[in-house]
Amino acid sequence: MPPEDEQQPLPEAAAPREHVGPDYHRKENRSHKALIVTVILVLLIGGGTAAWYQKHRSDNQKQAKAIQQLQAQQQAVANQIDSKTKSYTSPNFYLTFSYPADWTISDNGNGLMSAVSPAIKLKNAIGQSVTGQIELLIRNTTNKLSEFSAGNATAVFDSQKITYTDPTPNQRAQTYLSFLQYASSASGLDGIYITSDNGYTRGQAIPLVDVSQENPIIDIVFNKCANDTCSGKTTPLSIEASSWNDAGFSTPLVNMLKSLSIT
Repeated sequence: MPPEDEQQPLPEAAAPREHVGPDYHRKENRSHKALIVTVILVLLIGGGTAAWYQKHRSDNQKQAKAIQQLQAQQQAVANQIDSKTKSYTSPNFYLTFSYPADWTISDNGNGLMSAVSPAIKLKNAIGQSVTGQIELLIRNTTNKLSEFSAGNATAVFDSQKITYTDPTPNQRAQTYLSFLQYASSASGLDGIYITSDNGYTRGQAIPLVDVSQENPIIDIVFNKCANDTCSGKTTPLSIEASSWNDAGFSTPLVNMLKSLSIT
């Protein structure tokens, strides 16, 4: 034990605390407020920018949709086949049929008759829109079928059996429609032919001898026009095969063929 009169060393004094005055607190508060204001401004600007972007994007989408709808409506009008019909009786082929009211009939007694549409938008074999015409051809057997000059045609689809609307005793009640791609065409649909009892499966060869047995030979073909009014020369056109899947396009044509009545 140390002597009682020996004093114990005093503990080291704690370091004096730094005096923080009111100016420090004011500066610190100002910094916090500035940081909060900055964060709020960033959020407001960011939110405003995002809202503007979303509104701008929405406006652009609405405008694009409106343009697409307008184009679709214009295309539908351009592609429309007249639903009103007229009836025509040929004194040369002894048959009657109904056809779209705005089509033009040519029947001058030379073994060839046609009903031709006005200018219409068609899709060619590779899907491009072109101005063309649809033509119903009725030919007697003296006409050469030049479309078979390159060889057998090929069935684009399976043949479709249709029932005539008002068949006479001189004609069968039903017939096959066959969908031909000529040997001279690389792709597409070239013509729809009445082939009576001959039906074909997709990809099957359709020889000239089968088609030439028909009397008269009746088919629908497509032509490309040199101008938008189809007032000039036309050339044969292969259309996109899927066009036939559009009921608005195919139904009026099928109905025209169904209406054929041979007297």
